[in-house]
Amino acid sequence: MTPVAAANRSQSPPSQPSATKPEPLVRIWPTRVATASDNQALMELAAACPMQAPISICVHRAPDFFALNRLEGVRWSVAAAENGAGRIVGCIALAVRHAWLDGEAAEIAYVSDLKVHPAYRGQGVANALSLWAREWCRRVRPDIPVVIAVLGGNKPMERRIQTSRCMPPLTTVGTVRVHTIPLLFRRRLRTNGTRPAARVARASREDLEEMVDLWGKAMRSRQLSTVIGSVEHMDSWIERASGLELSDYWIARDGSGRLLGYLALWDQRPLKQLHVEALTLRGAAIRGTVNAVAPILGAARLPGSGHQLACAAAVHVCLPPDRAKILGQILTIACNELRGRYSFLTIGLDPRDTLAAGLRRFRHASLPTDVRVLVTSPDGRFTGPAHPTWPVHFETALV
Repeated sequence: MTPVAAANRSQSPPSQPSATKPEPLVRIWPTRVATASDNQALMELAAACPMQAPISICVHRAPDFFALNRLEGVRWSVAAAENGAGRIVGCIALAVRHAWLDGEAAEIAYVSDLKVHPAYRGQGVANALSLWAREWCRRVRPDIPVVIAVLGGNKPMERRIQTSRCMPPLTTVGTVRVHTIPLLFRRRLRTNGTRPAARVARASREDLEEMVDLWGKAMRSRQLSTVIGSVEHMDSWIERASGLELSDYWIARDGSGRLLGYLALWDQRPLKQLHVEALTLRGAAIRGTVNAVAPILGAARLPGSGHQLACAAAVHVCLPPDRAKILGQILTIACNELRGRYSFLTIGLDPRDTLAAGLRRFRHASLPTDVRVLVTSPDGRFTGPAHPTWPVHFETALV
């Protein structure tokens, strides 16, 4: 299990009971809108849900559990389920955003952060939260497209999708493959002849207008990508994303100065920390091997149990479909600069996206994890976009 796999799994719903003992559909689990006063309880709930793996990871959401949710859309909410003593034992998050759907701007909903405390799994908490989420989306609009992301291999959630009476039928619209790229070795920049294909530099405020313009052109054909309609919109989003600065965006220009593409590499530790919970024998062997050569190579060491992983997550990957080589060049330069400060960087792309070819040189070292993207609607009528072969874009950094 890779760090990113474990991190994504920590956001997944809890294990469901076997088919011989179905989870009760209805039980008295009071469910309500979570508020700022619930912040500590929600952070504790997130910390109580580690994922077992060679390097077991738990996602901590300090100091503000809601910080990620506020970035999800123009409207958002978090619901909390309580036990009889008023203790929060589960949660689910929802957001409404404007996204590109079949080349047109559309209003969609996104459901995430379904968590149930281990001591309360199999008792109907997930069902109560799912019903609450469905009703929340129904009040927005009964036919609003609803997006759900499920980590590949998450068998409990797969069973839930297939059998739960609390959710309408779901349709798979794509897969986002998340590559965890280790920053152990320095990578050689490939060139066309004697010069690189583009000039890569950090972004500045003078670049924002062109960046927004390129986003509208390049992302329109990538299903479910967020609409960024103005400089003010993008500027505001970056300002609210703790730990992210405009200078974290890497832009590429050709010899004439034309913007070719960009992406940001985001240190999310101010709002989301990946903690190593435990190491199996295999995990300890991986850590020992990496740490033996890291000082020689000038790379970052892997931490032990109880410590944070230092990694950067790609966000706003924006390049036209024919610029896979430019993506590879941006990542190569960024990887070389980030070495020594971070152990990994993560980037997610739909394998159908032609940009994925830009990750080819990293594949021998990357550790891929698939995230299945599904859609539905509260009334079950939405069964997917009209152009099912178009690639999906999903910001895995917000999971």
